[in-house]
Amino acid sequence: MENSESLYELFKNMSVGELEAQLASTDDREEKIFLRALVNLKLQLVQEKIVGEMLL
Repeated sequence: MENSESLYELFKNMSVGELEAQLASTDDREEKIFLRALVNLKLQLVQEKIVGEMLL
């Protein structure tokens, strides 16, 4: 991949709100499924970070 920024970096730099805004703005079913999976993954990562901080 020759992008200056990897897909992971793009994902990492996006907020849940940005992902949800993209989800709301698309009509394509497959894109909605993909974006919903990204939103769920982002929420899971945030949740794991919070739980980890609470345990410290």
